[in-house]
Amino acid sequence: MDFLSRLFGSSGAKSKSKAGYVRREGRHAVWIYVQCSRCGEKIPVRLRTTSELQRREGPDAQLGPGQFFVRKTVVGKKCYQRIEATVDFDGKYDVVDSKMVNGKLITYEEYKKDEH
Repeated sequence: MDFLSRLFGSSGAKSKSKAGYVRREGRHAVWIYVQCSRCGEKIPVRLRTTSELQRREGPDAQLGPGQFFVRKTVVGKKCYQRIEATVDFDGKYDVVDSKMVNGKLITYEEYKKDEH
């Protein structure tokens, strides 16, 4: 990472907010939605902003595009495949980047679609 990137906080990753990926529950929780790549199950995930989301500080502040991040293992009820999720959030708890293994991040609208 070059000097200007470190000075202005760019990590080379897109820092544009991904609209629609977070639903807020008051000031203390947010919801994200994950879909299993094996069975297609759509899984809601509640994250407490006061304890589960971690602030990037010190040397870690340069490692990701967001002010906050969470690493979480998500397991649904259908096939029990482990979904490894790493999600970066900005200061308003909007998603700015995500990495999923065995699944993908979906919007609330995608989560509600085709629901019985």
